[in-house]
Amino acid sequence: MTNIVINPYSKESQLVGIVPKAICDYYSIKCSSYEVYMAPGMVKHLKKRKHWDDFLKYYQDIPRSIANPDYAGQNPKELNTVELYKVMKDRVLIAIKMNPETGLFLGSFYILDNGEKKIEGRLRTGRIYPFSYFLTK
Repeated sequence: MTNIVINPYSKESQLVGIVPKAICDYYSIKCSSYEVYMAPGMVKHLKKRKHWDDFLKYYQDIPRSIANPDYAGQNPKELNTVELYKVMKDRVLIAIKMNPETGLFLGSFYILDNGEKKIEGRLRTGRIYPFSYFLTK
């Protein structure tokens, strides 16, 4: 994997990770690149949603978390999205969205409240699957 370094204070769009092709293929997300970018406006979004501290705690882990999530799924209300979950000290959700014109971008990032229970529930309902599931499809 390429060494991706994220600057949380950047005023430019920046590469934050590369989504595994198997996940995009499974959800029929058509994109010319699996690179995920973070727009400068994401900082404002994270602060507004009170996720900025979560981001600062884990931003250095985002590239590895995108490349090798513990779980992945899709929000049933947003079909051009992929949700990646990584279990660290906390359970972190990384929402990746697809813009047909600009490609994949970081839509949100936050620590899940009651993360263990939410992940268990989403596994039970089939909203998410262990990452290994996508590698066998």
